[in-house]
Amino acid sequence: MTFVNTIITYLTKNGMIDEAMLFKPPFTNIHDQGLLGLFDNAQAAKVIKLIDGINENALVQQSA
Repeated sequence: MTFVNTIITYLTKNGMIDEAMLFKPPFTNIHDQGLLGLFDNAQAAKVIKLIDGINENALVQQSA
């Protein structure tokens, strides 16, 4: 759950998250491989899909 909480904290501070960040600090502080060190490919794809949706919503909010 720590990884998910880190995503939430990052989004709260920054509004959006680039998928590449999931493989850099602070996410690699939890596991040195970031997202793929904690989740299998199917789960990681779901996390990325959720993040894409959040980013899309943030873009809509910014342009409104």
